[in-house]
Amino acid sequence: MSLRRSEKGEGLDVESLGGESREAFRTDGLFKRLQRYGSAKENTYQFVPYLRQAGEEKLADDLANCANYATFREYFTVGETRLSRICTCKKHLLCPLCAIRRGAKALRVYLARVEYLLKADPLLKAYLVTVTVKNGHGLAERFSHLVKSLRYMHKLRHLKRGHEVDKARSAVWSYEFTNEGKGWHPHVHAVWLCREEPDMHRLRDEWKAITGDSFMCHVRPIDEADPVAGFCEVFKYALKFSGLADDHRLHAYRTLKGKRLQDSFGDLRGLDVEPSDSDELLDDLPYIERLYHFIPGIGYKLSSEAQVNPKSEEDRMLEALIGMGWPDDQIVAFMKSREVRHAA
Repeated sequence: MSLRRSEKGEGLDVESLGGESREAFRTDGLFKRLQRYGSAKENTYQFVPYLRQAGEEKLADDLANCANYATFREYFTVGETRLSRICTCKKHLLCPLCAIRRGAKALRVYLARVEYLLKADPLLKAYLVTVTVKNGHGLAERFSHLVKSLRYMHKLRHLKRGHEVDKARSAVWSYEFTNEGKGWHPHVHAVWLCREEPDMHRLRDEWKAITGDSFMCHVRPIDEADPVAGFCEVFKYALKFSGLADDHRLHAYRTLKGKRLQDSFGDLRGLDVEPSDSDELLDDLPYIERLYHFIPGIGYKLSSEAQVNPKSEEDRMLEALIGMGWPDDQIVAFMKSREVRHAA
């Protein structure tokens, strides 16, 4: 498998998350997943020299060593493939592959929760709500302004005075940042669950009163037939950093590291979105395990593969008893008693 050298940010968009909306995927989708991971790694590979020039040797090493190997299991009896092992750096604000993994986990967890809530309350609808503040040259100042404004808007819910945010029974949101030469542009993408559609024009008036400098808001229903696209807008925030110029990318990381860039309230609070280094595996099925190695400028190449037949319950029990030091006659008696019980 080959992969041409990608430009910064190429292929690292909403579709990068949409393609990861399920842990298990059809085996014929492995090529596309390796392409996504390869594009992300290529982006990182191009960024690492800048980190070294900036004196960030530890960060550079962490990113350079992230996901150099990935192992997938093809469960051929059911036509599914799952990621069984990948060692990542967890620097999702700098590393686009980690951003994909984190965003995809959040997408799966919140989408499942929202679908449950919508079924439990047929009057609820999901809306994609975007609010922003005026551009500025100071990222820290603009971020602080946005956070304080949003926090104040959410406090208005407790006053119950008919504000548009009162319509949100629960919500999840993330902070996103771009810089296209006109200063930092911070904004928030949120999913609101409401029984009544928010009025975008009233929301703009209320937001202008809160921020003092910004009125731009947008509200649209999330397509119930394709909710993944709407949710990707909320959870793609970390991928946006990979499209920034190198100096802006590092500055954003230094400024926002440790900040809470995703939050929620109501029935969407408290969900675990921390990604693991593997998907949920199917221990009782035979599989073909394939190890892929990343090569800069090429992508992920197959290094080895092997078919594995999982051990039976009896084999695992026998190994455990031997490991516990049971004498042979006691093991034989125990295993025969199990056979008799199962036969009965």
